[in-house]
Amino acid sequence: MQTINIEIPIDLINQGETAVLEQIAMQLYQNNIFTFGQARRLLNYSVWDFQKLLGENHIVRQYNQDDLAEDIQEIQSGLWDVENNL
Repeated sequence: MQTINIEIPIDLINQGETAVLEQIAMQLYQNNIFTFGQARRLLNYSVWDFQKLLGENHIVRQYNQDDLAEDIQEIQSGLWDVENNL
C-alpha cells in the first residue's frame, strides 16, 4: 500500500476546518496527486476561488492535457458555468 504524507501546521488546526481542507487540497494539487478540478471540488470552490487561493499561497498552476480534457468534459456536460464561476 502506498501512502501520502501531508504536513499540516498546528496553527492551521486552530483556524478551523476550512483552513485544514485548503492545506490538504493545495498539497494534493501541488504534488500532482489531484488535478486542479479535483482539488477545487474537494473544497467546493469555484475555478476562480481556487485559482486565487493558489496565487495567495504562491503555488504555480499546473495545466496539462488531463486538466484540459477535464475542463472540456465539464464544459460539455454543463458543470462549468462561467456566469456563476463554477
